[in-house]
Amino acid sequence: MNLPANYAELILKLPALEVNYGVGGIKILEISELEKAQMGYAVSPEGRSLCGDKDGDWRSDWVVIGNETALGDPIFIDSANPKLPVFTAIHGEGAWEPDPIAISLDAFTKILHELARIAIGRTNPVEQEDNPLTDGDRKAFLALVNKINEGQIETEFWEAMLED
Repeated sequence: MNLPANYAELILKLPALEVNYGVGGIKILEISELEKAQMGYAVSPEGRSLCGDKDGDWRSDWVVIGNETALGDPIFIDSANPKLPVFTAIHGEGAWEPDPIAISLDAFTKILHELARIAIGRTNPVEQEDNPLTDGDRKAFLALVNKINEGQIETEFWEAMLED
């Protein structure tokens, strides 16, 4: 596993290791959980590498750092890139098609801080129904995500996170 040296200090900047919003959320793994979390992605249960260089293969530089909690899709970084861009991908499709969600781990941290802020009073479906996000707050959050990502990444992952 190619874990960047500064990963520990970067995750300390997170608002929490888990941010829940409605039926979903994002869970970030502690460093002690990372090696086991690579199973099924980078390595098989028997310890055989599952990485490759063909389209749809899991890359050896991808490190699972957490998951989207509603569907369990992995959240991972590209450790070969110094900025540590953050991705997700739908599991169970037979091929990995990474979907960028943040241009860097630092950007991801900033987005999670904002998600944690708007999740207050909306951490489960009942709270979300009693305290729905206004259209203005939704638009403001997505505009901030776009700004943090310097307009380089579509906001559809984050839009889906906010669905009722």
